[in-house]
Amino acid sequence: MNILLLEDDLETALTLSRGLRERGYNVEHAASCPEALALVDDHSFQAAILDVMVPGGSGYDVLRALRRRRGDVPVLILTARDAVVDRVGGLERGADDYLVKPFAFAELLARLRALARRPARLADRLQAGPLEIDVLRRSVSLKGTCIELTPTELEILILLAERHGEVLGRRHLLDLLWGDHFDPGANIVEVHVARLCGKLEAAGAHDVIRTVRGVGYVVDA
Repeated sequence: MNILLLEDDLETALTLSRGLRERGYNVEHAASCPEALALVDDHSFQAAILDVMVPGGSGYDVLRALRRRRGDVPVLILTARDAVVDRVGGLERGADDYLVKPFAFAELLARLRALARRPARLADRLQAGPLEIDVLRRSVSLKGTCIELTPTELEILILLAERHGEVLGRRHLLDLLWGDHFDPGANIVEVHVARLCGKLEAAGAHDVIRTVRGVGYVVDA
């Protein structure tokens, strides 16, 4: 697996690079945002570990570049910020997981492996009721009109559309989207699904996602 590592602290970068390479990963290291963006242009990555506070920009700039080039690259964000609003904000920008400094290398490795286990995209284009989903371009449209969704809302819709007719439980969605990052008792899945359904209804896409009470959610239209 080819991994992009954006980390401006050289001691941390050397430790992570050494540990990952010892476990069979190929690591391309960048110490600044411009260096990382150049690597994104020149390489194909299967995962990325991005520090937020780096010279010349932000890890989120690199995240956006990765999403434009290939929407499904697993991205783990590293940051010193531990507030819930910061963690949720990072996930809303399209990150797959979030690790707060300082952290143990074993935890980073476990999270990276969990991200790698997520199912590969089954198709480049999907249908969910009247909706057309372009997985590569990360866009959703209804009769040619684009519907603006957050990265998390879009990911939920894609996961349900890929498993057309299959009911996905809230815990399953929680594991696929955030791993063990959130308390399993939290209602974050319900909140995101409610917002997603509200946006779809407002755009004229009615009853695309059906709630199976006590079980989960399904796209079966």
